[in-house]
Amino acid sequence: MTRLEDYKDLKLQLGGIVPPGKELHRNMLFDAMYASLPRDPEARVQIYNAEITPGGFTNYHCHNGATFFVVLQGQFEAHFQEGVLIRAKAGDVYSEPIAKFHRGHNPHPDLHFQCIGVQITSPDREPITNVEKPW
Repeated sequence: MTRLEDYKDLKLQLGGIVPPGKELHRNMLFDAMYASLPRDPEARVQIYNAEITPGGFTNYHCHNGATFFVVLQGQFEAHFQEGVLIRAKAGDVYSEPIAKFHRGHNPHPDLHFQCIGVQITSPDREPITNVEKPW
């Protein structure tokens, strides 16, 4: 029987990353130019953690602004009408397209998927639109 502790490659290492003789280490996970940030003088910023149970799905939804996710543990698939367009595992950072309906899935049979999400929208828009089934 496999123990959850055995999935070390599916858990982001947050500690023990400072090299010997140093006092600080920043592990860059995402560094990119991004053109789809709101142009308003103010923006709504949400930072949250999310979890999907083994084999579980999110509801169908779309993001109404820029979104970025840091995978802390497990595996993730984003299911769009065209199929699975995003796959990620612990240590990966990904962004989901704005206003494109999908649902998230944790394909792992034993391990919970965990992530930190950062979402930036115009102040007059809801961050997420949930629907029954878009197609």
